[in-house]
Amino acid sequence: MSGFTRNVPVLGLVGGVGSGKSHVAAGLAAKRNVAVIAADPIGHEVLRRPAVKARMHQHWGDSVFTPAGEIDRARVGQLVFGEDPASRVRRRQLEAITHPEITREVRRRIEEYQAQPHLEAIVLDAALLLEAGWREFCDHVVFIDSPLADRQRRVAASRGWSAGELARREASQWPLDRKRSASDAVIQNTGPDQAVSQLVQLLDGWRLESGRSTSPASGGVGLPTAPPTLPDQMTVSRPLIHDPGGNTPHVS
Repeated sequence: MSGFTRNVPVLGLVGGVGSGKSHVAAGLAAKRNVAVIAADPIGHEVLRRPAVKARMHQHWGDSVFTPAGEIDRARVGQLVFGEDPASRVRRRQLEAITHPEITREVRRRIEEYQAQPHLEAIVLDAALLLEAGWREFCDHVVFIDSPLADRQRRVAASRGWSAGELARREASQWPLDRKRSASDAVIQNTGPDQAVSQLVQLLDGWRLESGRSTSPASGGVGLPTAPPTLPDQMTVSRPLIHDPGGNTPHVS
């Protein structure tokens, strides 16, 4: 994790659109002493910054703004999501405007939490973690696997997206197999709290490996004295070398 004091391990969560990353991150935070950094709200906040709005206006004029003068994320999404040449060009333009701002804010928050060594972990919930080059921020990356039907159901309920809209947005990200291969572990999100329980076990095992385990006497959470036995549905692998690839903006 380049440039950081490594007091607290950083755990990155990736997966397909609608895989339940935010739910799993919140579930882990309810069980363990971790801090969660969610990239989507940071991306939304960046789009409200005056300098960002000015550059957006230079590229696309009033067409991407609401009558109240804020950026219309739905309209931006229509312009940048998709694999046709025009969408790819607009996506690169948006990335050039927003990506440096989002990266700086993510890094700032990680540095802030690194000053709190009582934390067991910092969880980075970011759909585009690998595409954006944030792999270097993380000690471990976990891929959350979830069936397509479950993911379609989630985004339909939470965002009103059709199956076609999910596919269009997912086409702007790395393929799922590439994300899975670039992760340190894969957990399954197919039942209530299944992924959270698996993530707790992974966190315990990694903390023991690194010598960061704590005890109730020291004010931390007690951990098992031996690495946990992983369920059949969970796999652990070694990460591939990061390939920068292309990014996709946080405009959902």
